[in-house]
Amino acid sequence: MVFGKSCSRCNVRDAALCGVLADAALAPMAAQGLQRTLARGETLIHAGDPARLCANIQRGLMKISHVNAAGHEVIVGLLWPGDFVGSPFLDGQPARHDVVALSAVSLCVFPQAAIERTMVDHPAMERRLLTRTLAELGQVRGALSRLARATALARVAGFITETAQRSETDNGDVAIIELPLSRGEMADLLGLTIETVSRQMTRLKTAGVIGLPGGRRVMIQDPDALAEAADELM
Repeated sequence: MVFGKSCSRCNVRDAALCGVLADAALAPMAAQGLQRTLARGETLIHAGDPARLCANIQRGLMKISHVNAAGHEVIVGLLWPGDFVGSPFLDGQPARHDVVALSAVSLCVFPQAAIERTMVDHPAMERRLLTRTLAELGQVRGALSRLARATALARVAGFITETAQRSETDNGDVAIIELPLSRGEMADLLGLTIETVSRQMTRLKTAGVIGLPGGRRVMIQDPDALAEAADELM
């Protein structure tokens, strides 16, 4: 579903890429923006298609994934409320990954050309994208380094910790969170087996670090112990 929406009512205005712009500066780009909703499982961007749109995620979660040579989906990242989707200035090069809704999602979608014009006219927005991109690159490098040395417990605890931190943007309550991935999807993302993910979740529950009320819900009972477990190395 697609419909118009005022930027003044955007719940992630401050966190979004366009948050650096005053209303007057944002108006020309906002006039081309449309609100779009996706159901769980719907795809916003297909790998191989020309990159023609950009978006800000307002509600819900999305995954970045691709299908490997063996035909298996590989999840390479998650997108949360306030995150930016798209690759400006790539001159229509095909997208490298699928971007798929993990839950019901609301986005503000713009033509890529509108984003590019706004960045040219307002370098502050371009700098914010560069700053975010460099920060994400640093996080990915750090994650790869930790992943090579982290125990299975640390990988699972780290994923729960990150979900709790990012969930603050969405609902402001991290006492009970809902994991965005199934245990099988977590295993794929963390380089583990589904059995190992389940064992580590049970281990954290038995230690009183988390509770498992049912479904994908996790109650964080001891945040300090969870953070300590996330730092465990081989």
